[in-house]
Formats: sequence, structure tokens, C-alpha cells
Amino acid sequence: MSFFHPVAVIRHVGFALHYALVRANYKGRVFATKKNVGQASFRSYELYNRHGRDVLLEAMLLYLRDGDVVVDVGANTGTYTLAAAAKSPTVDVVAVEPNPDVASQLQANVEVNGFESRVTVLDYGLGDRDETCSFHLSSYDELGSFSEAHASAWTARVVDTEEVPMRRLDTLVEDGEIPPPDHLKIDVEGYGLNVLRGAAWVLEEHRPRIYFERHESRGGHDESAATDLLRQHNYDIVQVQDGFVCEPQA
Repeated sequence: MSFFHPVAVIRHVGFALHYALVRANYKGRVFATKKNVGQASFRSYELYNRHGRDVLLEAMLLYLRDGDVVVDVGANTGTYTLAAAAKSPTVDVVAVEPNPDVASQLQANVEVNGFESRVTVLDYGLGDRDETCSFHLSSYDELGSFSEAHASAWTARVVDTEEVPMRRLDTLVEDGEIPPPDHLKIDVEGYGLNVLRGAAWVLEEHRPRIYFERHESRGGHDESAATDLLRQHNYDIVQVQDGFVCEPQA
């Protein structure tokens, strides 16, 4: 006999209702309310100020300078992207989001803020190979991942699997498709180690600051392997809340 814990049921229903309302708001482009992160203000179709007190995001905004380039890997609907673009009119952002529906929501947020000339949205994934890979769409949009286990975390479930392009950050920069980043944010639901492996040349040659979101191990990357790799590239790692701020040594 199977049964569901009441707390898990309530959580599942709450999340399902939230995402249904969010999708409806994006589809109709009804309410794009003002959000604030530190000194950065922007508008988005999210229903609340997601990541409004995100320590990693606040750290990035603290270090951000005029003319910098941000590569936002796992951009979701764009909180980091929008905050960076709002911080300075000369900051450029490359926002990478492989979930096609979420990438469309991200583009809607870029447009409502008038950031189209400074924000490039790439609707594919970053990893350690240049090929097509299986991406698992989650019933909780933000949990979509190349790791099936992460896409089904927190009472979520995998609703579909799509083949999407994957690129190495090294390839994109070496080929001139995107500029070298000054800041690299990685929040990819268990696939962060793969992103770092595909960015070895960028880490050595261009030395971006890295803002790395931690995730529980559910068949995705090994967190210790990711930090070991960063130390091999001579990065100092400071743990903050749910992530790492990684500073390149001189």
C-alpha cells in the first residue's frame, strides 16, 4: 500500500499552482512588476522577487564594473541577467538557458526591460562537449537539467526529455561567438562540473570570477571534484550560503 506524506502533498500542490500562475502570466505578458536586488532594479513577469536576497548575486553585483561581460549559465528566467544589465548601462550579458519554454520567458523579461541590445539569450546548454544531449524537462521549471535525478527533485517529476545542443564555453569564446567573460555564474542543477571542464581554456586565459551554485548530489556533479578543478586552475574559493565565490589568483 502506497501513500503520500501530507507535507509532500501540500508542497507539490503549492508548487504546481505557483508554476501554473507563472506560466499564465508569461503567456499573457500581464504583470511585469518591479524587482530589487541590492542597488539594481528591473522588471520581470515572475510573481515574486526570486533571488532578491541571493548572496551569490549580491557578490556579483559588488564586483561588477562598467564594460564587464557576464556569462549567466543556467539563467532560468533571468534574475542574475536582469540585475547585471540593470546595474550598469555598459554591461553585456550572455544568458544561457537550455529549457526552450524558460528561455522564452527569459526573452520576455529582457524585452520588457529594453535590454535586447545588451543581453544575448542562447537556448542551449553548456557542458564539456560540443554535441546534442538529452535535457530533462521538469514539472518545476527551474529544476530542468541534463541530470534526470535533479529534474525530479523536491517532489517534481520529469515531464519530457528533449534533445538540445550543448556547447563548450571554450568553443564559443575561441570561435568568437561570445566575448570572453569577466564574470561566470553557474547554476545548472547538478551539471556544474561539466561546465567547468568545458571552460578550462577560458579559466586559464581570461580568469573570470566565478559564482557557483551548490546542489545536493543526486547523480549530478561531485561538488568536491568541482572545487578541486577550480583549485587546479588557481582559484581561491569562498563558501557563501548555498554557493561559492571563486576568485582567480594573480
